Amino acid sequence: MSLLEVEGVGCTLARKIVETLGSASAAFGSERRFLHTVDGVGHKTAVAIQSFKDFGRMEFMLQRQLKMGAKVYPYNHPEFPARLRQCPDHPLLLFGIGRLPLNGRRVLAIVGTRSATTYGRQITEQLVRELAALNVVVLSGLALGIDGHAHEAAVRHRLPTIAVLGHGLGRIYPQQHRQLAERMLAEGGLLSEFTFDTPPERENFPKRNRIVAGMADAVVVVEAGRDGGALITASFANDYNRDVFAFPGRVGDRFSEGCHDLIRSHRAAIITSAAQLVEAMGWQQALSEAGGIQAQLFPELDADEQKVLELMRTEGVEGLDQLIIRSRVPLSRLYQATVGLEIKGLVRRLPGRKLELVERMQGFGV
Repeated sequence: MSLLEVEGVGCTLARKIVETLGSASAAFGSERRFLHTVDGVGHKTAVAIQSFKDFGRMEFMLQRQLKMGAKVYPYNHPEFPARLRQCPDHPLLLFGIGRLPLNGRRVLAIVGTRSATTYGRQITEQLVRELAALNVVVLSGLALGIDGHAHEAAVRHRLPTIAVLGHGLGRIYPQQHRQLAERMLAEGGLLSEFTFDTPPERENFPKRNRIVAGMADAVVVVEAGRDGGALITASFANDYNRDVFAFPGRVGDRFSEGCHDLIRSHRAAIITSAAQLVEAMGWQQALSEAGGIQAQLFPELDADEQKVLELMRTEGVEGLDQLIIRSRVPLSRLYQATVGLEIKGLVRRLPGRKLELVERMQGFGV
């Protein structure tokens, strides 16, 4: 914990120091020549480590966290989130309070704009409700908007839910979510890499977002503008090879522009229901075993969509130019049909004006 307070020492370098020298305490007691054996420790950093004297305050902060019932999870602790440990920039340690299922079988991050619309709130509620039978751990950042609605829905439907904070456990931000945070402790809880009294400073939140992405099997972006934390979380998830999904919104809706950008740039797969998420993640068997309601996997298709789909399935047509010629469907209607099939999760768009059937179409009758 003290090592992370040293100027110039971040999570990655702190981990290298611990792994090279054996422990953080060994680093503080080492001669400078031994510190220089650690890749990334130069003269300035070595001097900062040797000059650090604030151990009393760090011990005080640790004791305050322990008194409030918090646990400390070093990265080599057996309960440290295993998914997160796979990420190259994972934190050196985490502080948590509550009944934290850090290694649940299925962990889903749900994120989005702080300015959630009625549409976004409804989507979030429906998604969480339909995943209740799977006992998915709902992960988010306790922010206003979609994050808070995801936690609220999880509590309401008795799903475990964890909030990753951009500050220490000694406070709740935003204040409006204090009661929500307390309710989450029964079947989930709060998690942070920051010491007890760390305030919610701007630079902390991208660090928080990487933990949200790293702990999850998949990230779902419900609503997002062109900027904001949800897109940062999605970017981290892409870097960590996590699945990323996004719900589409109305054309021109500024709170869905970020989702549309993710889908258009192939950084997120489009979904319009929990059923599509369940299939993409391979969770159907678990849903069946849980006795959950089977959602409609194959939506009804109009005549144009059926024609496009049959050409792709039976004749292997993939290019839009080929479809224009072979289907004899007017261009405007053909475009609507391909977009409709993509929204329904039956095809995916590829570079070069091409489409690809989604695997689940095997056996689909048209």
